[in-house]
Amino acid sequence: MSNKLNILLSYLKFRHRHFSTRKKLESYQRKKIAKHLRFVTKKSGFYRKYAGKKLEDLPVIDKGVMMDNFDIINTVGISRDEALEFAVQAERSREFDPKLRNITVGLSSGTSHSRGAFLVEKTETEKWAGFVLAKFLPHGITGHYRVAFFMRANSNLYKSVSSKNISFEFYDIYADMEQNIEKLKRLGADILVAQPSALLMIAEALENGRIDIHPETVISIAEVLEKEDEQRIKTAFGLDVIHQVYQCTEGCLATTCRCGTLHLNEDIVFIEKEYIDEKRFVPIITDFERTSQPIIRYRLNDVLVEKKEPCPCGCVYTALEKIEGREDDVFVFSGNGKEVRIFPDFIRRCILFSGNIRNYRIVQQKDGSIIVYSDIDDEMKKNVLSEFAKLAKDNGFASPEIKFLAYTYDKNRKLKRVERLT
Repeated sequence: MSNKLNILLSYLKFRHRHFSTRKKLESYQRKKIAKHLRFVTKKSGFYRKYAGKKLEDLPVIDKGVMMDNFDIINTVGISRDEALEFAVQAERSREFDPKLRNITVGLSSGTSHSRGAFLVEKTETEKWAGFVLAKFLPHGITGHYRVAFFMRANSNLYKSVSSKNISFEFYDIYADMEQNIEKLKRLGADILVAQPSALLMIAEALENGRIDIHPETVISIAEVLEKEDEQRIKTAFGLDVIHQVYQCTEGCLATTCRCGTLHLNEDIVFIEKEYIDEKRFVPIITDFERTSQPIIRYRLNDVLVEKKEPCPCGCVYTALEKIEGREDDVFVFSGNGKEVRIFPDFIRRCILFSGNIRNYRIVQQKDGSIIVYSDIDDEMKKNVLSEFAKLAKDNGFASPEIKFLAYTYDKNRKLKRVERLT
């Protein structure tokens, strides 16, 4: 069967898939997981000893376990060393078309700075392409679209979406951003896909009148989309909704609905929730559509915030208020002889409550002190210090040393507004 026909069939499956109740979704998940485990325990050396076991009997793994056991986890016979060598060479040459024994190989440093590789075979690529088309084409697959895609790497995964009525243009984020904006100005876009840091630069160009584009759909990827950044991007593009894709090496985990709410993609992944408090949880992922590199009970280092109120769209998939950030980026302070942990959202508020501060990064150093990177005046600095003092008093920890430095952004790293160095 042709590549395009497989993508079309995948598109139709995902476009029309609907679960009227949570119970029906969970029944579907159980069947898919059982089938998936039968395959994986036959094909993966790592999982072979778990044949006949239930999902909860399998180990919870993380990125370290995945990479240490890469050779025996994957089912396509590719070693970690050859996968990393192949992916690094593609990054260096900026040529992303070649495949390794017909397998797409990608490289991910993520936000945890530890290098990882991922494998995706042809049928998985086709499923992924159909899924993306089903989620984000505003007028269905028969419409005509110019898609501008800002990414670190132009993977075969993304190029597979192209067709005669969907033109795809890759913008390398390592290239000069002003040149990218000029190229975007010439070509335009009906659908714009980029990380928040790039979207903010394009939004600034719109605000300054340096570019005049009117995409119907804007999709945020790769980095956490902060609420204040989202509002600025909405205003600049004149849109009610900025769509999001919560995707990482381990799979496409969540996408936005028509109401702009992030929902876990529970028709392709099963998520166990390791709760931190009543709403915050760390996801443990089982992707039952992924076979070349099985993702089973894979614990991410992300903190997600569950939305307790039902979404007006009526979708039964778990709704998220937001992706708060990395578990590692929860700030740690000393208070009354114990550790006091403060979630990134409360750190962000110290900036948001201080005034109209657009560009900032807050980094907790290893010694517990804080550096605020932002180009703000002395009055605004006093406001920030006051907000941190209030946060410390309310939560019973000693006020940290706070320094202010000029705002910096390194395009070679994902933008993280709040970060703790460990």
